[in-house]
Formats: sequence, C-alpha cells, structure tokens
Amino acid sequence: MAQGFVVNGINNVSTTSVERRFQLPSSRVGMISSSYDLSAAILGIFISFMGSGRQKAKWLAWACLTMAVGSFVMALPHFTSGKYEWGQNIALACTKEDVTANCDGDSELQNYLYVLILGQLLHGLGGTTLYTVGVSLIDDSVPASSSPMYIGIMYAFATLGPAMGYIIGGQLLDIYVDFDTVPLSDVRINPDDPRWVGAWWIGFVIASILFVLAAVPISLFGAELPTARHVRETRVSEMHGDDGSMAVPLASEGRKLRDLKYLPAQILQLLKTPPFLFITLAGATEGMITSGFATFMPKFIQNQFGVSAGWAAMLTGFMAVPGAAGGQFFGGYLCKCLKLKVKGCIRVAIICSSCALLVSSVLWIRCSHDNVAGVSREYSNSTDSTLPQLTHPCNMDCRCHTELYEPVCDSHGVQYFSPCHAGCSVVSKDAESYSSCSCVMPESGSNVSMVTVGKCQDNCDMLYVFLPMVFIAIFLLFVPSPPAVAATLRCIHDSHRTLGLGLKWFIVRLLGTVPGPIMFGAIIDNTCIIWREKCGKHASCWIYSNDELSLNFFIFVAAFKIVSILLFVLAHQLYKPPNEKSVKFVVSESETIQSESMTSGVTIVTESDT
Repeated sequence: MAQGFVVNGINNVSTTSVERRFQLPSSRVGMISSSYDLSAAILGIFISFMGSGRQKAKWLAWACLTMAVGSFVMALPHFTSGKYEWGQNIALACTKEDVTANCDGDSELQNYLYVLILGQLLHGLGGTTLYTVGVSLIDDSVPASSSPMYIGIMYAFATLGPAMGYIIGGQLLDIYVDFDTVPLSDVRINPDDPRWVGAWWIGFVIASILFVLAAVPISLFGAELPTARHVRETRVSEMHGDDGSMAVPLASEGRKLRDLKYLPAQILQLLKTPPFLFITLAGATEGMITSGFATFMPKFIQNQFGVSAGWAAMLTGFMAVPGAAGGQFFGGYLCKCLKLKVKGCIRVAIICSSCALLVSSVLWIRCSHDNVAGVSREYSNSTDSTLPQLTHPCNMDCRCHTELYEPVCDSHGVQYFSPCHAGCSVVSKDAESYSSCSCVMPESGSNVSMVTVGKCQDNCDMLYVFLPMVFIAIFLLFVPSPPAVAATLRCIHDSHRTLGLGLKWFIVRLLGTVPGPIMFGAIIDNTCIIWREKCGKHASCWIYSNDELSLNFFIFVAAFKIVSILLFVLAHQLYKPPNEKSVKFVVSESETIQSESMTSGVTIVTESDT
C-alpha cells in the first residue's frame, strides 16, 4: 500500500518545474495540490460509509486503479503541449529591437492547469479510500493495544512514500524535460539555470504502472483478515461517555445505497462527541501546515539557500524519510509501550505539538542574497537614493524584459538579472560571457566591463544548520498523528469507526489540507520581487524576498500550531472515559445499521481509563 503514496512526493517535487513549464504562479500550483484534498473531502464521507462493511480490500484495489488513471492524466500534458521553449530564440544581450511575446501560446499552456487538476481529483478519490477504509481495515484486524503501532507503521509508510517521491523526483529533475524528443546537444542550459525544467512527468508514468501492479494482490484479499473476528469479540469499549447501553455490531458484507438515510444521524452523533470534534479540528490545523510544507518545502529551500530545484527536492526527501516516517512510527510505538488510553494519546499530541512550536523558529535560518543589482542593491554606477529597480539609465535603451531570467556575475561579485539588464551588447562565441556592459564597473587597471553567465558564488553555510533543525521539527510534527488517530477511533462507537475516519478526513481536508497549499502559495507570491511578465500579466516568479518569506512562513506556522495545541487541550479536558463496567454487545450482521435495537450476545468486560 505504501506505493500508493509515492505519487504525492512526485507531485510536490514537480511544483517548480510545472510552474516554469506552464507559466503558473505559486497560488495556481497550490490549487493543483489542493485538488487532491478537495475530491477526497467531497467523496470521503460517502466512501467511508459505503466501505465500512467486510469487503474493504476490494475498495482498496479500486482505489489503486483510480490513482493509476490519475497519474496517467497528470503525465498527459507533457505529450500534448509541445516542446519546452527555454528562450533559445530570444536575444539576451542589450538590443534596440522590441520583443513581442506570443500571448496565444502562453494562454494555451496555462489551460493545462485544468488537466493537472483533473489528475489530482482522481488521486484524491483513491487516496481518501486508502486513509479511511485502509486504516479501518487495520483497526478491525489487530488488538486495541497494538492498533496505534500498526497505524503508525502505515502512516510511516504513508510518509516514506512521498519521501521516496522527493528523492526519485529530485533525480528526474536533473534530466531535461524533453529528453525524449530533443537532442541534448541542442540544450545549452543546465539544472542550475533558473529556466531549466526537469523531466517532471516520468514519475507519474512510473506511479501509474506501480498502482496497477499493487491493485492485483490487494484484490485477492478475502472479506476480512483471519484475526478480525477474535479482535471484534474481545475488544473493550473506550467510547466517550459509554455507559454500556450502545451495541457493538459485527461488520456486514457491505452497505447498500438505501442505507444512506442513516448517514445524517450518524454524522450528527459523531459531531456531538467533543473529543472527536476537537481532535479533528486540531488535525485540520496540523494538515494546513503539513500540506503547505509538503508542496512548497523544496521551493522554500531552493530560494532561501540558492540551490537547484532537484537538489532542494532531494534534501527535502532526505529529511522527510527519517523525520516524518520516524515520527509516525515513534508516536504509535510510544502508545503501545505505555499502553496509553485516549487521554494518554491526547497528552502525547499536546506535548509534541508544543515542542514543534518551539522548533518552528528554524524558519528564520536563511542565506542573504544582497548583491543582485536592481533587486536588493542599486547598480554600481548609480547615484540615486531611490529603491532599487531593474530599469536604470544604464540599460534604459536596451529593451530589457523579464520573460527570461539568466543571471550573470561581474568580477566585483555583483549579480545582474540578465546580460541585457547589465547593459551588455557583445556575447562571446561560447555564450559563456558578455562584454561592453554599460551597467558594470570596469575591471581594475582596464576599461573592460564584462560578466560571466551564472549566479555569483555564495559562501553561505546556513543550509547545514537548517537541515538538522528542520529534521527535528518534522519529527515532532508527525509524532502526534498515530496517537490522534488512535484516540479518534477509541472515543467513538465501534460501528462508527470507518465513518468517523471519513468525517475526520472530510473536515481535515476541507478546513486544512485544501486551503493549506493555496494559502502557502499566496504567501510565497506575496513575497515575490521580480515577476515573469507575459502579455502584461504575472506568470511565474523569478526572485523572492528571503526575509519576508521567512517571516510569513514563521507567523503562519506558529499561529496554527498554537490553535492546534488549544484544540488538543479541549479534547483532553472534555473526554469522559466509560464506566468501569461497560457492556459490549455482539450482534448478527443483519442488525448492523440499526444498532440501537440490538439485544443479542452480551459480553461483560471491565476496564478503567488510565
């Protein structure tokens, strides 16, 4: 089942390349990511209600096939959008000629946004089945004391999958996007060039094949695992306020459409359970943070530390593998070792969330890029005291534009947006340097003013301080997940577990993971200094303000972590453990829906909450 999550990492790695390839701002890229959770939120309750019978494995097999189709749709734009134009036919040196953009072609490229959204909608349909029906299948098949650990293992693989996607996708981004149709000898840019677009689409093709292969063995599972009956007969109720009056039914073969009439009443009963409601709302705030970072963490690292998109994606994967997966497993293992009940699980979530809040200060670690002329500093020969601007008297007659970004560096360590903005009119034969640059101070002892292609060397080593700190932050961020899910399953009636997970993920996605990437994308766009201008409109962003990016991310994360902690505290205080003697009813399958009228098969058990 872990293969089913790899596509999330591949999708998140591809954001920068998709942004460049289809000329989309970060907020639009956030919409693509949010589409996954939008379809999962809309259909999650229906799937969890209909999939709460004994044929859960069949639902998981269909989920894999649905995600296979979604991955195929995500890869389609590469084969239908033509070759990527990285500016090979546009002069970058100072010229008197006016450059006219092809607005019609750009509009067609941006329309592929809706194809990518469709692919993510299909991913969400399959993903919500894995997270609801899949978790419920595990909980049905293992003892209550071991359930958090097994859920933690599943969630660890659910994190390991995207982490593998980051690493594999990061490697694929070092391959040119059109390597299958364009001779690499004709490509005169490298992965460090801001115009580079990697092979973002290969990962989706591979994922589509893996989904089909995973669906085959899952479809061969029986109605339920062999241990499910014994677990069902020996389970002790930990339901909120349980006085033994509610029955625990055997699972039926499946729900019928006519059973949907019971859905509103069961949803209302779940929402009236305070610990369930507040744990779910806390999950929504946590989901807003995790979904935003999962989508834009590579972009954050790339801009704050000046590394390539592929290397930033791989670094994100290297941190996510031991951090998130280890945190998920540790959270479940801690609950098993300490044999924590509902309140104990919530206390773990409160403590770890509080520690994660303190460690979120890691977002202030960054490298400063202070030597970009016209962006963070004035041109060398400027006498103005106004704010820096790309257009300057030294390049006023050059007809410069921001359609392409090719940074160049002079001998004084000053970086320029492009050779045109440096006022350079002569290009070398190998196109590796430019001379006769009106905005560049001449080299000492000569009248030669020239620049070389590429960014200026940055000796900042803060990345190596950032990585271990953000690893700790990711670990603490994911430790509460298995305890919170276990507490959610234990505080509601056994017959409502699958529906409870569906309702939980509906709220988490609707209030958290759907708006999360969009809000993070808007935050990133708000810090943009230099936009790629196309036909009078903003396309993608070239350069961001590092200081504003760190400030906005920190405020966003800290605010929602505080809200999350408060919601966990409310869930802890309002939870009422069951009476020391609770009655557990085991009934026939025909009586699954109408549990309030069940009267057969009584088992008396005793246990107190610790």
